[in-house]
Amino acid sequence: MAKLGSATAVAKGGSTKVKVIGGLIAAVIVIIALFNIFNFADTDANRIGLHYGGGVIEDKKFKSVIPPGSTNKLIGPGDTVYTYPVDQRSYIIGGDGADTDAADEVTVVSKDNVRLGVRVQVYFTLNRDEAVLKSFHERIGLKTDAYEDDGWDQMLQSYFRPQIDRALAAVAADYGWAELYNNESKKAAFQSAAAKEFTRLLPAAVGGDYFCGPSYNGTNDCGELSFTIQKPTPLDKGIIDGLEAKQRAELAKATQEQKNQQVNVELQSVKAQVAMLGAQGYLLKTAIESGKIQFMVIPQNGNVSIPVPTPATTTQQPGN
Repeated sequence: MAKLGSATAVAKGGSTKVKVIGGLIAAVIVIIALFNIFNFADTDANRIGLHYGGGVIEDKKFKSVIPPGSTNKLIGPGDTVYTYPVDQRSYIIGGDGADTDAADEVTVVSKDNVRLGVRVQVYFTLNRDEAVLKSFHERIGLKTDAYEDDGWDQMLQSYFRPQIDRALAAVAADYGWAELYNNESKKAAFQSAAAKEFTRLLPAAVGGDYFCGPSYNGTNDCGELSFTIQKPTPLDKGIIDGLEAKQRAELAKATQEQKNQQVNVELQSVKAQVAMLGAQGYLLKTAIESGKIQFMVIPQNGNVSIPVPTPATTTQQPGN
């Protein structure tokens, strides 16, 4: 009987351990389930979120916009939040830094068939209007993964670059290369026309007004993108050398013409003086002005004392 009692006690102890382990497993399962039921999302201060459903009993449809700087936003199990930048962004061709195509420049052909390299800077922000932002995500963002940093850069390369190329190529054909290289007013007109053309082409290419000006903050007017260009430069550097040589020659010619005009003025002055004084009188006047002849004006019947230098005397020493 004593042995049977001992065996019963052991059985009860083992049963207790099993219950404890089972309880722990059940608690873990409940915690996992709760985490799946109560899903949370955060957004950085410079990013806006698009909340899409993704549960097993609902479609993957748009639910809401999560404002920038949100913390622990409760979303459903399996839901997804896609975030996009809302601060000022740039796309720069021929520069350094983020969102740039640093090793490149746009090539255009001028009216006089000279190939020019153009560096471009575009500054903008993403349109935060809910309907517009949702359209951008579903038409562009999902296709290019623009909600990721690499995808964003690829999106700019795919949609911005071709329209910039087209805009500059269309406008450059109206200007001679020297106008764009040397004339600031012509360059400004070229930039303005190119910006207008790019602003027209971009929405048509992407399918909507997804991008606003750099000063847009979500509550003011969308505004136009900032589009600037640097001096268009001929790809053939010999053209620049030729222009500089021509400019040097023109400068030397202008300088010589100025000198010739000065000499001609002086010659006319000499002729006038010779006509008035006679040749001998002019020569005398010139000699006096140059200091080669000195004279004194002596009043009539006046007494003039002219100091005569006294020769220096030599003092003899005693004994000499």
